[in-house]
Amino acid sequence: MATPFTLPENECRPLSLPPAGAIEVHEYYLRGKHLPQDNEDGLLATPAGYVAVIDGATSKSAFRLDGKASGRWAMELLAEAISGFPPGLDMPQAVARLTEAVRAFYARHGLEDYVAGHPSHRFTASVVMFSLARREVWQVGDCPCRVGEACYPNAKRIDHLAAEARCAFDQAFLLSGGTRADVEACDPGRHFIRPLLRMQGVFQNRPPVSSPYAYAAIDGFPVPLELVRVYPVCPGEEVVLASDGYPCVLPSLRASEEYLYAVLASDPLCLSQFKSTKGRQAGLRSFDDRAYVRFTVM
Repeated sequence: MATPFTLPENECRPLSLPPAGAIEVHEYYLRGKHLPQDNEDGLLATPAGYVAVIDGATSKSAFRLDGKASGRWAMELLAEAISGFPPGLDMPQAVARLTEAVRAFYARHGLEDYVAGHPSHRFTASVVMFSLARREVWQVGDCPCRVGEACYPNAKRIDHLAAEARCAFDQAFLLSGGTRADVEACDPGRHFIRPLLRMQGVFQNRPPVSSPYAYAAIDGFPVPLELVRVYPVCPGEEVVLASDGYPCVLPSLRASEEYLYAVLASDPLCLSQFKSTKGRQAGLRSFDDRAYVRFTVM
């Protein structure tokens, strides 16, 4: 008999519910790949009518402030900013407020010069959020979402290329006599693509006409609004917001988790079934942090 699937312990505090009767939250989940204090994913709902998933970008430098990496700081800054949003903001206003939250942090800590010339050092996050007043989902970066039956992953083109390069390098490493334990411990393919991961920040928040690799993120610098995706939500539609810690975002948490567990069982290094810029490292729960919330707009 198959072992019944059970979710691991949820690390998310109870959500603050949006206005009564306006949004029905069915389920939500937050789980870090390592310890809760290292989790760079965030999840919140606010009484002003916003629901958001935030994915702080993995740091490309050794920078730490008060023991926290830049991705964790970015997530916390944006969660705090969204918690203070008044009802009724439109997408450009919301993006501007999130950008200013990070920019003000740079100013408070004297980091303007440090981040200005080094995009890879910026405190960066992707955000996908729902506005009740506007009845829209706003997608800045590669946090996936579902609206009704439609799924919108919005993965970055540059990440597809980096993932293919990593997988090719690691597969060549294995065919040349390397072991899967070696890849799990030190991932030579990840080291191979590290220069690209550090340099790809130059595509971040570039106008899309400047490069086919341009992508949006919140990093304290202006976001080209044409890179932000907006999806209308009709009354009665179900919405899922998630981080890209899920290889596939499905219409329920259980289905999404079961799919993740199947990938981790068959392809834990993320080299074939789910090609990624990183696999699960030794001692970690998954290849990435993850967040998920499913709700219906009334």
